Amino acid sequence: MQGILTRKTDNNDSTAEPRGIDDGASIAGGATLRTTTSIVSRRDINERPPLLKGLSDEEIEELEIKLKRRIDLRLLPMIILIYIMNYLDRNNIPAAQVAGMGDELGLTSSQFNTAVSILFVGYILMQVPSNLFLDKIGRPSIYFTVVMMVWGAISGATGAVQNYSGLLVCRFFLGFIEASYFPGCLFYLSSWYTRKELSLRTAILYSGSLISGAVSGLISAGITDGLDGKAGISAWRWLFILEGSITVFIAFFIWIVIPDFPKTTKWLSEQERQLACWRLERDIGEEDWSGSEAQKVFHGLKLAFTDIKIDPSLDDSTIYTRNDRRAW
Repeated sequence: MQGILTRKTDNNDSTAEPRGIDDGASIAGGATLRTTTSIVSRRDINERPPLLKGLSDEEIEELEIKLKRRIDLRLLPMIILIYIMNYLDRNNIPAAQVAGMGDELGLTSSQFNTAVSILFVGYILMQVPSNLFLDKIGRPSIYFTVVMMVWGAISGATGAVQNYSGLLVCRFFLGFIEASYFPGCLFYLSSWYTRKELSLRTAILYSGSLISGAVSGLISAGITDGLDGKAGISAWRWLFILEGSITVFIAFFIWIVIPDFPKTTKWLSEQERQLACWRLERDIGEEDWSGSEAQKVFHGLKLAFTDIKIDPSLDDSTIYTRNDRRAW
């Protein structure tokens, strides 16, 4: 099917036109037209991929169950473990303060609170760009491995700071790098699971923060009580060094265990890759990812700001046309 999806918000009609329309065109009544010039060719989403055409509905359902089980076993335990370490590395500073960090660095209460809060400045700055990079790279196994190694190294380096300024720098960049994980993981899950399946997997991901909160105090107490003064290093420094080192160690296994996107996961068979992509196409009504070569780094950002549901400049007289992704 060829065409461009057009929506006119003053009468709620949607039509598909078989030709491109020049940018900047206008219509009677002063309505604005936002469009692209290319013509889109779409495969019928109900048409089965080549390797699934010879299978019955029951066989496809059985194959889909096996695929989901295989992905669940490799993906869910690892993303929970990563999220646990994500929380441990950002929330261990209160335990370090209790263990003597403030006294050794000469921190005032205001300076300590600033060191805690500045992490979220970096966190906010990196949340949106991180998903753009993940979408462009197309290899979550590599992306999350590198991200986790870097934030683990920064967390460990916090144990070597000698003053307030060094602590602020480490905390800022820790938040900047850690911000890549949670929004990236939500995007990552949505590339494997349908909307009906996603709620359960998202809840499982959130359990990582609860588990981290339950065990972080025990881990911190064990480190600070048992290693204070070992090798001439203060207990609070050991806390950062050990937890950061554990994070880096776990990161080495990420690229081996977790899958990439459905089209780029090499340990799936071609039939499984086609099934993984097709079931998502049926769920959302179109193909959602076309390959890293076709992705533009800021293409998703442009789509977001030109979406009528987000952009306040698109009022009721606006006609909105998109040739590559449906907004309704």
